[in-house]
Amino acid sequence: MSATRLELNLMRPPRPFCPSAPQHRARKPAPELLNEYSRKVDFLKGLLEAEKLSSSMEKALANQFLAPGRTPTTAKERTPATKTVHLQTKARCTGQMRSELLGTVCSVLLC
Repeated sequence: MSATRLELNLMRPPRPFCPSAPQHRARKPAPELLNEYSRKVDFLKGLLEAEKLSSSMEKALANQFLAPGRTPTTAKERTPATKTVHLQTKARCTGQMRSELLGTVCSVLLC
């Protein structure tokens, strides 16, 4: 039976600390990366605030002012995930608004 990775790590003696060895320090992210990240966070905050609104008309209007991120979240994406979420939310809000308007119009026409 072979030993597991945890067992091997326990059997291996710890490496001594060497002050002259290069330390792995966390590098600061690039400013454009931080800017894009803050844009995505602001977009999600705005999306949550828009969902709290009472009428579908207000939600649709608030959704128009949201700015989705410009860059794809992962390398495999063709369009950014924030743009996809923005389009889905826009379609849902306009669909709700349409059903409210047509529901009101249909009830008036049937009377």
